[in-house]
Amino acid sequence: MVNALANLKNQWDKDIAPTLYAQDISKQLMPINPQLSNQGLGVLSIDSLKYVARGSASINYDIQQDIEDTVDIALANLKIPVQQDDTKIRRRDWEAYVKQGIPISSDLAQDMAANIAVQRTTLVVDGWKPDGTNYDIKGMYQVANNTVAGADFDTFGNAYKTVAACLKELKTDKIYSPGYNLVLAGLNYAELMGSISTNGVSEAQMVIDLLNRDAPPGTQPGRIFEGTDLAAGTGMVAPIAAQANLRYFDLIETQEPINHLWFEDGNEVSGDIKARQIGAMVPRFKHLVGGKDNCVCTISSGLDSS
Repeated sequence: MVNALANLKNQWDKDIAPTLYAQDISKQLMPINPQLSNQGLGVLSIDSLKYVARGSASINYDIQQDIEDTVDIALANLKIPVQQDDTKIRRRDWEAYVKQGIPISSDLAQDMAANIAVQRTTLVVDGWKPDGTNYDIKGMYQVANNTVAGADFDTFGNAYKTVAACLKELKTDKIYSPGYNLVLAGLNYAELMGSISTNGVSEAQMVIDLLNRDAPPGTQPGRIFEGTDLAAGTGMVAPIAAQANLRYFDLIETQEPINHLWFEDGNEVSGDIKARQIGAMVPRFKHLVGGKDNCVCTISSGLDSS
C-alpha cells in the first residue's frame, strides 16, 4: 500500500509540470533566483540587503578618487507563503487502483496544479491580501512607481502609443532590458488581439515589435500576456524575466509544487487517501522606496472598460 502511494506521488510529480508551465505565468514575468530557491518548505522567510538608491557613473580622462556615493542599504525580511491545494480519493477508488490496475488519472493532480498556478500568477501580478483588503505581499501592479493614462484600445494605434509611453517612463528611470512584457486585463487583451488596420496590419504584432526593439537581432523575448487579476481598463509593462534582470526583481521559489499522499487518520485498512499539492514562492523587488519600485509602469484610465 505504501509503495503504491509513493508510485502515484512520483507519477503525479512528473505529470503536473506541463500544467504548471502552461498556466502559471509568474516565471515568465519575473526571473527565478537560483541561489535562494529550492531550499525547501522549511524556509519561512529570507533576510536580504536592499539597495535603495545609487548615483550615476562618470566619464573622464583620468581615474577619479573622490566620486563615490554612499549606497543606501536597508535590511529586508521577506516572508515566503505556501501555495496549496488538497483533495481526497475515496477508498474504493484507491482499492481499484491497487488491486485491479485501474489507474487514478493524473487529471486530478493537474487540476490541483492549475489551481496553484492561478494563485501563483495572482501573487506575482497583483499580490496577496489575506483579509481581502490589506496587502501582506505586493505584486508587480501594486509596487509600480510609474504610470501612464492609456488611450482607448478600440481605436487602432492607441495600444501602440500607450506602450510606447510606458517604455519612455521606464527608460527615463534607466530601466533597460533586452525586451519588455505587456500584461493587460482580459477585455483589453482581447481588444488588442483583435485590432487590425484597414490594410490588414496587426496592432498586436506592432506592439510585440515595440516591446522587443532592444532585443538581439532575430529574437523577440518580450510578450503580451492576459492578466485575469487586473481590472478592466488596466495593464502594465515591465522588463522580461531574464537572469540579466535579477537586479530589478526576482522570484524566490523555495519549493516547486510537489504531491503528498497519505492514509486519512493513518488508517491503512479502510481509510480514504488524502492528497495534497504544495509549493512555496514569493516575488521580491530590489529597489523599493516607500513600497514603490520604478521597474514597473502601469496603464490606468483611458482604456475602454465598457
